[in-house]
Amino acid sequence: MPKIQFIDPAEARKPGFVEFQPIPVNQYQKTVKEERENFTDDELKAIYHDMALIREFETMLNLIKTKGEYNGVAYNHPGPAHLSIGQESAAVGMAWTLTVDDFIFGSHRSHGEILAKGMSAIHKLTDDELMKIMQGFFDGSVLKIVQKDFNGTTKELARRFLVYGTLAEIFARETGFNRGLGGSMHAFFTPFGVYPNNAIVGGSGDIAVGAALYKKINR
Repeated sequence: MPKIQFIDPAEARKPGFVEFQPIPVNQYQKTVKEERENFTDDELKAIYHDMALIREFETMLNLIKTKGEYNGVAYNHPGPAHLSIGQESAAVGMAWTLTVDDFIFGSHRSHGEILAKGMSAIHKLTDDELMKIMQGFFDGSVLKIVQKDFNGTTKELARRFLVYGTLAEIFARETGFNRGLGGSMHAFFTPFGVYPNNAIVGGSGDIAVGAALYKKINR
């Protein structure tokens, strides 16, 4: 029980009833024109970019699992690949509204959620903050790989870092975000607010509530 929450025994033990308020459903009725006013052109392009990135990432994994190659590069991946093709907009829309300090606890089909929250964090963090995170993560071992022959911006480097670290983790490689021990269903990267997902369908709900309570008590 959090210390900030006062419980009056007389009030808590008083006879009464639990009554629920009506739960609204299917209430969203905005037009595209109305919703369009909430975003700039650059924001919409970034949202579309993140959705396209997730779709290509999952398509790549599907081709590797079903055909053993992607774009002419052969690879055998005997591990699981629980894909989220078709759910890109839900993941990106959710992540877009979150801050860097917000946490997500994904589902068993979490590749898209990991990339979406990671991309959201990259959009919001400064170049210096991104470099500090990448340099400090596993003593910069992942950064050294993605920096090789790279001449782009820090944001572009961070995107490369995110995609590589996630994919290496799915492929159980030592250079993955969790040394390859988390794999497809348990990958996480806490500097971007991505916490371990759950192989059990719906199993992250109570964990997320516990984390939220911890943050509330310690904020």
